[in-house]
Amino acid sequence: MASTNNRQNKLWDRFKQHSGLPDEHLESFCKSLVAAEGYIQGMNNDMNDSDSDSSSEEDNSDENSDYLEATYYNADGSEFTLSEVPFRSLATEIEFHIQINIPEPRRTEVYKNVFEGFHGIKKTPRWDRQEDSPRAEPRTAFSESRAPPHRYRTNEMLFKKFASAAKLDQETLDRIRGMMIWRDSASSKGFWGAIEWEEFVVTGGRLGPTEEHNLYDIPHCYVRDCLMASTLFNVDPSIRSQVQEALFPDLTSSQREEYSAAIEEIEHPPEAPKTAKVKKPRRSREVSLTEADRVRDIQLTRKITTQEAGCIMKEEKLLDTVDDTIDLSPDPSFAALKLKVTDSDSPSGRWGAARENDKVSVPHDCVIDRNCDQVRAMIKILVRKGHLGTNDLIRALDGGQVRHPQLIKFLEQHGPLEGKQSKAFQQIWHFFKKRELLGIELTAPQPKSGPTIPREVRELIKLREVDPYRGVKRPSQWSSGKSSKSRKTL
Repeated sequence: MASTNNRQNKLWDRFKQHSGLPDEHLESFCKSLVAAEGYIQGMNNDMNDSDSDSSSEEDNSDENSDYLEATYYNADGSEFTLSEVPFRSLATEIEFHIQINIPEPRRTEVYKNVFEGFHGIKKTPRWDRQEDSPRAEPRTAFSESRAPPHRYRTNEMLFKKFASAAKLDQETLDRIRGMMIWRDSASSKGFWGAIEWEEFVVTGGRLGPTEEHNLYDIPHCYVRDCLMASTLFNVDPSIRSQVQEALFPDLTSSQREEYSAAIEEIEHPPEAPKTAKVKKPRRSREVSLTEADRVRDIQLTRKITTQEAGCIMKEEKLLDTVDDTIDLSPDPSFAALKLKVTDSDSPSGRWGAARENDKVSVPHDCVIDRNCDQVRAMIKILVRKGHLGTNDLIRALDGGQVRHPQLIKFLEQHGPLEGKQSKAFQQIWHFFKKRELLGIELTAPQPKSGPTIPREVRELIKLREVDPYRGVKRPSQWSSGKSSKSRKTL
């Protein structure tokens, strides 16, 4: 046997020795590795000659069983075995298998014992390379399991135990699982992943803009907290204590009560006393008297029409009435409305949320996860503290489907549901979601573009931003096409 094959066998023997998984589980995993690689390489197997008519009436589970039981053959007729699976593929699958099937407190130790001494393997496993994991810190004294090492549970095992004990329908279980994954996708900077509510698939967030987020990516202490919360808000009170006992046998009855109370306080903190509303001072008469002058100044400095300048002035005043101190975290209750927005293929231009080489798009089945007041607050933060004005924001919206009148109408409204059917709300949410998936903060500077404009032209643009009339010559009587006699004299 070649030395490369010895590498595969040695790695597999190490995995069997240190994983602690049952022999039946290991045998099934080994078969799936061989079958997957054989299928990828297009090898012949002993199932190819089976009667297609008899198998056409069998269900998918039978087909999967046949797929695992099939024997694959090399071109010379010899049987394809685990020792011939490419080492890199084998190592990657084993690493994923450790993350999914080995409890969190043990899996890093198992990884090091399995891969120690193999050339080309990273010393740190993928789950420990996550630089941004804000929910890895336990939130209560009972969030971490107190069970002995041989009784540790994986995230999947814990969720299956909850599903078995809670007696909830499948749709509710899928929603609980999906929301748990989605909430963990939030980064420490406030970037959230996009969730497809049909399948509850989460993409993006703290793991990266294109990475899929799964249950095994969540810190175990946070899974415990979420499932304790689900026993409080989703489980029938008559069986709540039994479900909690099944989930947390490492805690005593009194400890489970303390844990339950702590989670309830975290999920539903006591409301702060409402402050009295302060009346806003009436606008000074001087402002209205100089408004026309301000509109003219905006028009002259930005090369826009008088009408656009007036709209910008109105938008600025409306932004003064927007509360930008509200919580901008995604609103799950609003997302349940399932307002869907499709991603446009039109370029974003220099004001866009992304550069042309950023191959990130909002999933077509993604659901709007912020309410109307949150989007209005995000507009205000971007305009007042960021790098875009309202005119630039309108240019940045793909397809040019939103104009100043639509934006003004949206800003005039107040309330989380006011404006939810408007085109302005949906397109602007889409713009912010794309920035979020790219990891661009609300107040981040404009993305740098390549030097496509000659230096002389760029310098002239800078000068004109200071003085819009610099470099603009007065047209002569010949260039204007009219004689000087046709002009009015003062």
